[in-house]
Amino acid sequence: MKTYHHGNLKKELIKCACVMCERDGYTKLSIRSLAKESKVSQTAPYRHFKTKEDLYAAIVKEGFDKLNKKMMSIKIKDSKNYLIGCGKTYIDFGLNNANTYDLMFGTAVGNYADYPDLSESANNLFQFLLSSFRKLSDDDDEIVAFKCITLWSMVHGLVGIIRKVNIAGDGSKDGPMPFANQISKNLDFHLDKVITGLIETD
Repeated sequence: MKTYHHGNLKKELIKCACVMCERDGYTKLSIRSLAKESKVSQTAPYRHFKTKEDLYAAIVKEGFDKLNKKMMSIKIKDSKNYLIGCGKTYIDFGLNNANTYDLMFGTAVGNYADYPDLSESANNLFQFLLSSFRKLSDDDDEIVAFKCITLWSMVHGLVGIIRKVNIAGDGSKDGPMPFANQISKNLDFHLDKVITGLIETD
């Protein structure tokens, strides 16, 4: 059985849970399976996670932290190009961390307000986009926020569409997949057009 230095167990459990979530999907993750994978007693994780939702919330928080860190690492001064970089980074994260992403934006964790650290990390992602939009638009705060959510919704949708393209290919020539595939191969151009349209919309 593993032994942990005092105070490290929760951190190690979360790290292990994140690996399990991405490897197997969150629906197969339980506190019991986490204990087995971590080689600790069945009761040990319950000292830190009273419910499965508590465990999920910890994984989601780590997911947002990881995505925020990637956003912060974008070294582009031009605001529009920074937003394009944010969109590409977001899509890349969603494609390469699919199971964690599904948990982050699914309903397995109910009200983020019940988990203040998670809520703060999730809100930080919105603030990255919002602060850049404010530099590009003279609109009032409500309109800028609306445009920001519109962009977020678009890149969020692209994650799902591109994931489907990666599985199904172009599909029928009369369907959406060939066009989605074109977008996935030229994200800079597509994101530039979308962001420009949002900026210029009254």
